[in-house]
Amino acid sequence: MTTAQFQAAFDIAKSDRDLTAVDDSVMYGYGLPDFKPVVATIEAVARTIRWQCQYLTGGWDSEALNECRNLFRHRVTIL
Repeated sequence: MTTAQFQAAFDIAKSDRDLTAVDDSVMYGYGLPDFKPVVATIEAVARTIRWQCQYLTGGWDSEALNECRNLFRHRVTIL
């Protein structure tokens, strides 16, 4: 996943777009050391970012975003 793709996914995650119907199950366990690289849609990545990095108050956890970006770089290929 490139930086531009991550930014596009983050832009979707920040929007009010409804992602509840998006299947993000391929992303489960992405932080584990034995996670195998996957092919995912930009919407699945956006839903994962929203789940992992957004505070309940609506803000964003920049440390978690950076962690996602670093992990997704080698573990996710955008479809």
